[in-house]
Amino acid sequence: MTSNTAQVSGGHGQPEDRTVEIFDPTAMHAVGARPPLRKYLQDLWASRYFILYDARVRLAVSQDHTLLGKAWIVLNPLLLGFTFYLIFGLLLRTGRGIDNFVAFIVLGLTMFLYSSRSVVSVSRSMTSAKALVRGFMFPRAALTLSIVVRDAMTQLYALAAILVFLLIVPPLEPISWTWLLLIPVFVLQSIFNWGLGMLLAPAVHRIPDVSNILSFFMRLWMYSSGIFYDPSRFVDDERILALFHFNPLYQVLYISRDLVLRAQVPSWSSWAVLVTASLGILIVGFLVFWRNEESYADER
Repeated sequence: MTSNTAQVSGGHGQPEDRTVEIFDPTAMHAVGARPPLRKYLQDLWASRYFILYDARVRLAVSQDHTLLGKAWIVLNPLLLGFTFYLIFGLLLRTGRGIDNFVAFIVLGLTMFLYSSRSVVSVSRSMTSAKALVRGFMFPRAALTLSIVVRDAMTQLYALAAILVFLLIVPPLEPISWTWLLLIPVFVLQSIFNWGLGMLLAPAVHRIPDVSNILSFFMRLWMYSSGIFYDPSRFVDDERILALFHFNPLYQVLYISRDLVLRAQVPSWSSWAVLVTASLGILIVGFLVFWRNEESYADER
């Protein structure tokens, strides 16, 4: 719409100045139209209050349908950890040579399930919020970031509970300054989750079946990331061990266990793999998601 001032005849033949609105169809933008990257980033920053509000609402209602509510945030990894301890620790005895195997599994599961849950949720964000995506103009990445923030808040509760668990359940783990380094691990893991989820979101939007394949892939990734065993105890082939080393989620588990259970700082190469993977997948995932911005409002 544009505004022009024109003189028209008023009462008693006297001319009057009136503003006339002229419709300009070229100024219209389709819902979901992709803006330039710089403008997109500015719009995403402008959406920060919506992102935080939406994340808090999602967290508040996430377990409202259950009797125990948010206690399940802590109970889920603990119960899964004890289940896998019975199978892999007592029956298969894969934990031989690992001190505090219960903590080894519970901490590993807590860290991995955070990525699994967040990546899958972000990848489904464009299909799970169709009405919002089709009805309003806003950067769609705001929805994905809202989910990541919600999952990050959830993970903070879980991590705090796990650390308390390690302090009160024998064999006790002493508090160490290295626990503070869990903060950069948590930040890098969250960045990785966001980037990978955005990278997969266009494919899930176009072909919903990809979501089921992704769930299977994340389960396979879990078993190949050393959650229930130390790969160096079972694998001698350096090439296979290298695959573990360059697996970013394996590094999340390895670094976290070193910091919490061994009170030692991992080598720089482990940090380098995690930093490179997190930042690299964020850049690629964000660009892929942005380039597909217009497709998310399509009727499917």
